[in-house]
Amino acid sequence: MPDNTQDAVGELGETTRKQLTSRRGFLAGSAAVGAVGLTGAGMGVVGADDHNDDSDGGSGDGGNMEDETTDIDILNYALTLEHLEATFYAKGLEDFSDDELMHADLGCEISDHQRAKIPEQVRVVGEHEAVHVDQITKVIKQLGGEPVEQAEYDFGYETPAQFLKVAKALENTGVAAYAGAAPSIENKEILTAAVSIHSVEARHAASFNALNGVSPYPDAFDEAKTMEEVKEIAGQFIVQ
Repeated sequence: MPDNTQDAVGELGETTRKQLTSRRGFLAGSAAVGAVGLTGAGMGVVGADDHNDDSDGGSGDGGNMEDETTDIDILNYALTLEHLEATFYAKGLEDFSDDELMHADLGCEISDHQRAKIPEQVRVVGEHEAVHVDQITKVIKQLGGEPVEQAEYDFGYETPAQFLKVAKALENTGVAAYAGAAPSIENKEILTAAVSIHSVEARHAASFNALNGVSPYPDAFDEAKTMEEVKEIAGQFIVQ
């Protein structure tokens, strides 16, 4: 691998770690609230609620993808999800004020302290997703690939509570997506960066599930999803 490509891949993981560390106080508080697992957003997010039922929607081997799938293909797959997530948070912050987010009718008991953190939580997670987009795009270009473009989306939410439920669904889908794709990544530096992003996505999922009254640790192991399964879920939000 050329030195400039190694630098770009290394920067991907390092930037992710720095983004997390710079918000350590906030994210530590969110992790203490903690939650991992996926429940349906109640808005057509099918296949995204496998942690809390007996379905077998995900595949246990996760990384059993087609032999011809390249690292660039996997990076573009990740970029597709990161574009979706980054746009989702940016739009949510445009659609709802801080006050509306703090007073979302979540249907579960959370403290005033937790509610006060919601707007900042959305902002920080959105920043992380934007960084992921920038860095993955850079690595794809360094590898000689063509990064996928941002699409147009319809997230389907109408209220702050629905927005936060969709956030929960998207983040947990992202966790399952990285877990499923990681075993097929051939380049060790890219794999290290992908695992770094995966752990950050898991923190995101934990904090949003906590807001929605979901168990912070429903299972001893997270379920991986194949590219096809994740594309089916993400495709529900992609208009074109």
